[in-house]
Amino acid sequence: MTLKKYRDYASRNKDIRYSISFESLPPTLSTHKWVGAQSVGGCIYGIPNDMGTILKHDEGGTAYLGDLGNGLFKWTGGCIWNGFLYGFPRTSNHLLKMSLDTGDIELINLERPYSKEHHYGGICSQNGVVYQPPRDSNHILAWDLKTEKAKRIYLTPESSTKRFRYCGSIRHPNGNAYFLPEMGERVIRLDTGTGKWEFIGDPIDAMVFDAKIAVDGSIYGFSAYCDGILKLDVEKGHAKMIHREIRPGAYGTKLGVNGHLYSIPGDGRQVWDYDPWEDSLKSIYQFSDDWTAKYAGGASLANGDICAVPAKETQLFKLKTNAEHMEIPEDIYRDYFLDCY
Repeated sequence: MTLKKYRDYASRNKDIRYSISFESLPPTLSTHKWVGAQSVGGCIYGIPNDMGTILKHDEGGTAYLGDLGNGLFKWTGGCIWNGFLYGFPRTSNHLLKMSLDTGDIELINLERPYSKEHHYGGICSQNGVVYQPPRDSNHILAWDLKTEKAKRIYLTPESSTKRFRYCGSIRHPNGNAYFLPEMGERVIRLDTGTGKWEFIGDPIDAMVFDAKIAVDGSIYGFSAYCDGILKLDVEKGHAKMIHREIRPGAYGTKLGVNGHLYSIPGDGRQVWDYDPWEDSLKSIYQFSDDWTAKYAGGASLANGDICAVPAKETQLFKLKTNAEHMEIPEDIYRDYFLDCY
């Protein structure tokens, strides 16, 4: 699907606006409940972080699925592939897998386990390979969902003591995945067809957990702990921080049908609306409290609405369009709105 088709679609929807709403959830005791979500058929599935259950939410109500035990930061982000929901391991030594038809849950073992946090988030390629960037490790973890086996793609010699910390991942329609560093590292570009990778650009402090492709074809992401918005020019392979006048405190970046980018409020009190057409920025909502880690990731629905899942918060956070009968075309949704965080 071409960038022009996406740009034309967003241009037709330029006048659509988003409003904020909240929806309460049944009480839980976990601290960082869910991190990342997936949407299918109008249903939101939250990926369990500290929680021992998967969140399932739709217009019919809310359910907590499974019994996945205690533990901090078990999974972060996930995907849907071939009728299954997957959760990407962070401290866990298992890939989480749930059938969307039956609700049956299983844990797929890593043959080479880790003793601590090892990877963070990731992407799923169109041919069913999940690539996870390192979190205090020296390799990308690649899961083949067809065989349910994982392999390591080393960024340094296997014996090296150097460790990398990456926290954001995005798949671009150009066939590449991009992994975004926390502090002082370079962006990783990986060809999802061949699995070959390279560092691009200069070292950058980004701390972007989630990014999106804007109408100019570049990748943008609101930062969690740094000033500004990351802009990654995929043609030039150059990354920089723009709009350093804000510190977004965002645990996610989501795409609106109007082509705007919206921040998911983590530590930040503001919900930011970035207009890439005009390179303009405004706050559309402000929280009255200073809670940290309020929300962490979420998902865009096919009707253009955006739903964020709570980390420390107790309710869902929603960005709803003022459009009637909106339905994002399937190819545009797959290439631009679908994400793994």
